Amino acid sequence: MIEFNIFSNKTYTTMGNVKTDQDGNVFNKCGNAWISTDGDVIQETAGGYLNINTGTLSTFGDPFAEVK
Repeated sequence: MIEFNIFSNKTYTTMGNVKTDQDGNVFNKCGNAWISTDGDVIQETAGGYLNINTGTLSTFGDPFAEVK
């Protein structure tokens, strides 16, 4: 599945339990969370996806994007 995020303008490709963004960052699915190789944890909640490290919720930002 290919997804485009309007907040970050990034494209994500999901194949099974692996999600990859256009920059090559990889997220592995573990239960109802996605864990990046950098240690970010994105939790699936009733309100969308929440990045536990940054507090970004998918309704107002891209929880999978790196915050600089």
